Amino acid sequence: MEDHFPLGDELFFIGVSGIYSRREDSIRHALEDAARRFAFFQSVGGGILHNEYTGPGVFDYKNEYQGKLFYDEDVTKYIEQLQFDPGTDVFEENRTVFVRTRYRASHKLPTGSGLVSQKERPRWVDDPPAQIEGFLTGLGYAAPQSAYKDTIIKSYENAVYAIIKTLSGELQSKQETYENSARAFGFYASTENTVISQGTLKDFYILESWTDPSTRAVWTLAVAAAD
Repeated sequence: MEDHFPLGDELFFIGVSGIYSRREDSIRHALEDAARRFAFFQSVGGGILHNEYTGPGVFDYKNEYQGKLFYDEDVTKYIEQLQFDPGTDVFEENRTVFVRTRYRASHKLPTGSGLVSQKERPRWVDDPPAQIEGFLTGLGYAAPQSAYKDTIIKSYENAVYAIIKTLSGELQSKQETYENSARAFGFYASTENTVISQGTLKDFYILESWTDPSTRAVWTLAVAAAD
């Protein structure tokens, strides 16, 4: 797996946007998303609350996530640090505009294309590595959203959360058993688990994303280091 992502200092930050009536507006919004990814590369923090509840009934189950990301939201200032050629680095797919930008890092990281064009399911979707060249990895998944660009963005955001969850997690568990005469043995049981994770990452970098051609769900494989 590690041989598939060699170390390098030329990084690609690929931004996405919906299609606007003016092409320059689409490119501008895609550049802002690329700059947002670059801001994540500088530093991104996050907090996650995962609550899972199992009650006595067959359908008495909840599995809920709440998350918040923290990063420098003034992303437009980073655009000038990214290189791109409007003649060769802008393309469209599925009513979405993509802009490929480049950045020469001061140190080497695992590198990838940022996107996967092949239709075959990559191995890392089902068997993601825990680390690549000493960097933590995270696998983000997003079900199809109303717009393809939103699915892509949600997928890489979830990759941030996935890495943060590997750094820290505080489990709060509660189990209850209470009497109810309607049950055969006179008791109900419920379990509630809450996991709180938080952390800050540096060098968050997307290696590849893959879109399932049948469902349009998106998986994203990313690396990062703990700050």
